[in-house]
Amino acid sequence: MQQSRIAPQFGRRDQTFTVLSGEGLMISTKEYGTLFDAVAGYWYNILGMRNPELLEVKRKIGGTATHLYEEYTNPFAEELAGLICKRTSMSQLLFSATGSMACENARKEAVKYFQAKGKLEEELVFVTIKGSYHGSVGEMLKWIDPEKNQYSIDAPIYEKRDQVDEIISDFKQKVELAKSNGKTIAGFFYEPIMGVRGSVPLPLEYMDGIAEICKQNDILLIADEITTGIGRAGKFFYSDSFSVKPDILCFGKAISAGHYPVAATLFNEKIIDAWDKLEEQGVPFSKIHRRGNSITGTQEACALGLKVLEIIERDNLIQQVNERGKYALEKLKKLEKYSSIREIRGTGLLIGIDAVNSDLVKNTVTPEMRKRGINILPEGRVIMFSPAYIISEDQIDNFVNVLSEVLPA
Repeated sequence: MQQSRIAPQFGRRDQTFTVLSGEGLMISTKEYGTLFDAVAGYWYNILGMRNPELLEVKRKIGGTATHLYEEYTNPFAEELAGLICKRTSMSQLLFSATGSMACENARKEAVKYFQAKGKLEEELVFVTIKGSYHGSVGEMLKWIDPEKNQYSIDAPIYEKRDQVDEIISDFKQKVELAKSNGKTIAGFFYEPIMGVRGSVPLPLEYMDGIAEICKQNDILLIADEITTGIGRAGKFFYSDSFSVKPDILCFGKAISAGHYPVAATLFNEKIIDAWDKLEEQGVPFSKIHRRGNSITGTQEACALGLKVLEIIERDNLIQQVNERGKYALEKLKKLEKYSSIREIRGTGLLIGIDAVNSDLVKNTVTPEMRKRGINILPEGRVIMFSPAYIISEDQIDNFVNVLSEVLPA
């Protein structure tokens, strides 16, 4: 095989394929012919590929769009920001190009919140959940690595699902550890449903306990909804499932349905007030709001986002996500009889099929599914099923049937 000139990112090039085109939930590839895409690209092609309404937006806006530096805005960005903020308890948002950038911006603004209280950045630390993923840029790379972040904690999932109280107690100890080290915990990052851990939702009682400790110690709650946001898990934002609301919320992927790189970070009034306090303290406005995202919130990106929200609302797609997700989970649950499957779980159209080991998924299930016309996304030992919101019951049935053929009994 001729070596690609494109450097690998997550997967080895000899284990992936070349996409030639796509239509709806089907993709044409050089190596496997036509494949059914069971993962919506990587959770973002929520309306399928080449959606005609989105293509029309690109045709209209793409020919006339003009973008200036980030300090300028445009009507599409203003309208999209207004709609998103209206759906939440948030006051403003900051556009970015990727989910990784959105999470890094969340970290930066959390730092500013504490700088307004007189803290130095080097005094601040962040708590993340072991095995979570919040991007691959900036300082977040350090905070998501449990070997580098002594303040990371577990989640009550898998073999620790019965250890809610113990893990909450550990979080309390991490707060005290930070104080003894002369540090302040600035924020707690969490995914309401842990995507790369295999579609595992955080228990409500766990989040209630975490949130109470955060409230007592002025720790910001930072929700990463890059995977779950905009309806993927059956709610517009899945953090609405919890009794406590985040101070900062990140979303991306689905907002443009895969047609343009766009993400955003939402802030509540606490963060906005901190910006004002920094300015009152004499910090230059340009320093407070210097974020380094020069091509974000563009006319095309935000016009696409508006159209995506319109389609979701008009076609009742979040309700459909719940209905199709329930149907798929009922069908897939029957595969738990196979010895090669540990558990099958899911929320909306974010479903994880938990196999006995990652070798089986990587070396057997994934290539065999592709040979039979289905593209899947392995996350370790978990087979992800996260298709476009427009998937039909017949397509679900076909996926389940093909998977049952390739799984060892």
